[in-house]
Amino acid sequence: MRKEISLTIEVKKYLDMIRTTKGVENVVLTQRDGNPIQHSGIWLSKNELFSISAATSAIYNCGISLHHDKMKYILIEGKKAKILITPLRNYGSSTINNIIDAQNLQGFDDEFYVAITTKSNVNLGGIFLKIRTSLMNIKKCLILSGESFKPPKRKYSPEEIQTLLNAIDVKEDQGKKDRISLFSLCLPQNTYLDLDRVLEEFGRNTLDLISSYITFDGGFVLSSNFNHQIMDLNQIEVEATLSNSLFFTADKCAWLLKKMHIKSILLECIDEFQFINLVRNSIFSTTIEKGRQKLGLLRLIIPKYCTKIEKILMESESSTKITPEIKVDSLFSQLIL
Repeated sequence: MRKEISLTIEVKKYLDMIRTTKGVENVVLTQRDGNPIQHSGIWLSKNELFSISAATSAIYNCGISLHHDKMKYILIEGKKAKILITPLRNYGSSTINNIIDAQNLQGFDDEFYVAITTKSNVNLGGIFLKIRTSLMNIKKCLILSGESFKPPKRKYSPEEIQTLLNAIDVKEDQGKKDRISLFSLCLPQNTYLDLDRVLEEFGRNTLDLISSYITFDGGFVLSSNFNHQIMDLNQIEVEATLSNSLFFTADKCAWLLKKMHIKSILLECIDEFQFINLVRNSIFSTTIEKGRQKLGLLRLIIPKYCTKIEKILMESESSTKITPEIKVDSLFSQLIL
């Protein structure tokens, strides 16, 4: 126990150093299962810290599921702030890497990540340069200690379980629905064709496109365009569902931290970029191979296509076509047995 306490104190020292970087507001070191280890910055209650760590854990695990060990960081952007989530795997020295290999600890550093909240106008490259040494030292502390920070097993009463569930509940209250809306399935045919044309145009004007797709609420794919040599339709549907979950979980996390909604997410990987943008009540996501296409240029091109997609969806919403609904009770009563 003393060893774990001294370790958290040492980690806190390096988190405080990150916190002093200009533009940084909050830093939280979290275990992959959502257990917050240590934090520095704006004061947070235990419930707030646990809720934020649970949300960032869901975001982090979605990112790992999408890109596995290729993921370098996740950047979440809103009007008030940026939230940066980065695994400690990306930071280390040859000495630390040799220790990991010698002790067969490959993947151990995937168990930890740092979530950093910054002001909206900070330069991401400058932040990485200034915090790199501190992140390397945190990783060194964790690797040499061998601690996993797993809490001891204990039994919970029903009341305690409910308290824990309430603490991590970030979903908005929703009334019970007994009807299924089919809005996403009854868009005018020309809407689908227009979306297809926009994605095809985007693909022609973007070098090394891997995939692009537009999803409706819940991850339903409205339109897609992808490199058939790399992906297939099933992979697109799986990725679309994960990307949709990642975006809206990140939106809840941003609301907990800064009372803001987010505009976009960037996942940078070793060999590709994934951009996820909110367009009306839909998501536009694209993955592009690194190399020939510069990040700065992509960040200028993508918003233009978001505007085109938004215009098409707005025109579709203004359509006078009646949205059918299925009444579940009446549907089953009409079945002939």
